[in-house]
Formats: sequence, structure tokens, C-alpha cells
Amino acid sequence: TSGSEQTINKWMFTADQTHSLAHGWGLSYGVKGQFTSNKSYQTTIGKDGTILPDGTSSVDNNERIWNIYAGFSKQINKAISLEASVAAEQYHSPVWDKWRVYPTLNALWNVNDNHLLNLSFSSDSEYPSYWSTMSNVFYSSTYTEIHGNPDLKPCSYYNLNLMWQIKRRYTLMAFANLKPDYFVQLPYQTTDRMAVIMKETNFDYSNSFGLQASAIFSAGKWLNGNVFAVGTYKHDKSSHFFDLPFNRKKLSVRLGGTASVKLCSTQDLRLILNPFYQTKAIQGVYDISPIFSMNAKLQWSSHDGRWGLRLNGNNIFNNRFDTRSVQGNQDYRMKVNYNWSSFTFAIIYKFGGYKEKTVKEVDTSRMGH
Repeated sequence: TSGSEQTINKWMFTADQTHSLAHGWGLSYGVKGQFTSNKSYQTTIGKDGTILPDGTSSVDNNERIWNIYAGFSKQINKAISLEASVAAEQYHSPVWDKWRVYPTLNALWNVNDNHLLNLSFSSDSEYPSYWSTMSNVFYSSTYTEIHGNPDLKPCSYYNLNLMWQIKRRYTLMAFANLKPDYFVQLPYQTTDRMAVIMKETNFDYSNSFGLQASAIFSAGKWLNGNVFAVGTYKHDKSSHFFDLPFNRKKLSVRLGGTASVKLCSTQDLRLILNPFYQTKAIQGVYDISPIFSMNAKLQWSSHDGRWGLRLNGNNIFNNRFDTRSVQGNQDYRMKVNYNWSSFTFAIIYKFGGYKEKTVKEVDTSRMGH
């Protein structure tokens, strides 16, 4: 038996200021501070009533994040605009105390009514969950152990995109996504006993480069939608993954889109299909088999827009994720039914004048097990 408790107290404040200056210039700057107290524990008791040391641990850690940024914007003329900023972020924890710099850039050029060019560069940080940085071992089965990693460090990411839009219907994009210190949970089969260890670890990096093409299409009043194709070259490298360092590269392709078919000329009755396909891919030591999924929606709306019927099918072919690790002496396979298949039916009536309020959600991305 095991028991656990997680108590997170988080305080955050922000201060931002923007100025609209002469000749199309804009200036912005600000600061954000985030302070977190993490008091969590786990206790694991064996069948004979004794406490298992590897499965028992507690933390009382304080974490601090400071982020200071400044940026400007400039409307050069009717066709060209520019935005740029730079942020300096300090992350302090019992293990890490580092500064990192994150620049951003967005340049837009409306060449004419038929052509638009956009160059964008963004960067930021991503932090591991609080639970994954504990030193405990969670025994999820007689074979599988989930290990915490107190040395897990934040990941940085840098995204570069060059987009060319043609006639507002066709889009071509080249991209590069660089993620030094990328982290994810991966399996490792030990050589001294029958067990698989699931542990979040940092890579040296996980980088992706690729091309994307998309188009909007229509055929009269009865068919419209969009399609996209993405080719990605991925490079994952880790020099310190147990005794199994890896340096893997893979080219994969993703295809998908949306098709909306009007089924009746006198009623607003539509069938909407969302197919998706991905060829073989990798993630660290994982080989991911090809994936195909299909979502569908059948919807009807009354002429006045008040009444509606919706029949939704999610993952209607019950797509399965099939992953396998055969690096070195590993032979680990996992099949996952993603959300199974689900169907929902809804009857909708809209009252006049109602508008849904927008509420800012609390960030819980680092919470939970």
C-alpha cells in the first residue's frame, strides 16, 4: 500500500506597461515574479507492514522564478510591421540557480493582395511537474516502477518559422524547433532484475526541422475544408540515459485536414470529417508505429440558428498507439488505446443575447502525479 499527498502554494505577480509612441513606434516592458512552496510526501508499506525506503520520501522545497522583459513594435508602412522583445529569466530551486535569455521576433510583410510573408522567432521555458522531481519510487505494478528525478532541469525551446501565404488560400512554411534539455518520461529495462523503470530524464536536445504545406479548398456550396502535409526531420540525443545513451534521427510525415460536406440543399445539415495520419516516428528510445485516426461530426442547425443537433464521434476507428524500444538490450513494447472510441449526442437551444464569459484558468500543468 502507498499513500501520498501534495501541497503546493504558489504566488505570482506581474507588472506590465505599454507606450504608443510617435511615427508608429511602440514600447513595452514588464516583470513577473513567481514563488512556490512544495510540501509533498509519499509512503509505501510492504505486505509485512514495514516501510519501503525507496518508495518513501518527502520534500519541502521553495522555488523562485523572475522574468524581466522589454520590447518594441514598429509599423514601418502599410505593408511592413515589426515586433521584437527579449526576456531574462532566473530560475532558483534547491538544485538549480540559472539565468536564461529568451528573445522573440515577428516580422510581417504584406507584399500585395495575393502574397504575405511572415518571419517569426519565439523562445521560452518549460518546467517539469513538481511530483516528477521527487526522489521516490512509485510501484505501479509488480513489473513497472516510476522513478522521480530530483536533478530534472527546465527545458528551453526556440522556434523559427518562415511562412509564405498565397492568395489567402495556400500556405508554405519552413520551420526549426530546438529544445535543449528537453525532458520526457521514457522506459528502461534493468539488467539485474525483471523490472522496467519509467523515469523523466533530460536529453542533450530534441531538435526538429521541416516543411509544411496547407490549402483551403471549396467546391460550390456543398463542400469546403482544408488539408495539410508536414514533413519533419527529428534528431533526439541523450548522453546520460542510464547506460544506454542514444543519438537517433528520423524523417516522418503527417497528413490531415477537415472536410465539411453539406448534405441537404434546404437544411443546414453537415457532415464534418477530421482525418489524421502519421508515418513512423521516434521519441527518445521509442519507435512509434504509423498512426491513423478519424473524428467525425454530424450537425444540423435551424434556420434562425437557435436550435441545433450534434452527433460527435471521436477516434471512431479506435486508433491505438503502438510503441516499442529495442535499443541496445531493450525489448519493451506498449500498446495504448487512446481515449478509446466515444460518441456523444447533444441537443442545443440558444437563448437570445447570451454570451459565454471568458475566465482565465489557473495553470495546473505542473500539478498532479
